[in-house]
Amino acid sequence: MEPAFIWIAVAVILGVAELFTGTLVLAMVAAGAALAAVGAGFGAPLWIQAILFGAGSAASIWGLRPFLKQALDSSGRDHPMGTRALEGKEALVLEQVDANGGLVEISGDNWTAYPLEPAQVLEPGEYVTVVEIKGATVIVWRRT
Repeated sequence: MEPAFIWIAVAVILGVAELFTGTLVLAMVAAGAALAAVGAGFGAPLWIQAILFGAGSAASIWGLRPFLKQALDSSGRDHPMGTRALEGKEALVLEQVDANGGLVEISGDNWTAYPLEPAQVLEPGEYVTVVEIKGATVIVWRRT
């Protein structure tokens, strides 16, 4: 079997293994194996292939991995996602919201809503602030 195919097989195996770890280390080593496969494809001797593998792996681990990890590891600190992104948004009351519930519109979607204070009654046409999401309902507060 040609050395280029062996390096490609190593890169593929490492890439698949990376799917189970999520650390990006195996993916960077797979990049080194791919670089060695390119060297083998051009007919480089085994010792040059080994140097390409080591150098490519090290360069990608210390050079590329930190940037990829930062880009993939935001975990919503700066940009909340899902229902957390709705907290603090403005909502329009469509049907009266009181202790028995009501209906509001948030970004074009209708939500069942309850006031933060049970005694509060919010009338249609009022704008409120989403305080919290509880399942499929929102807790809202009258804007001041």
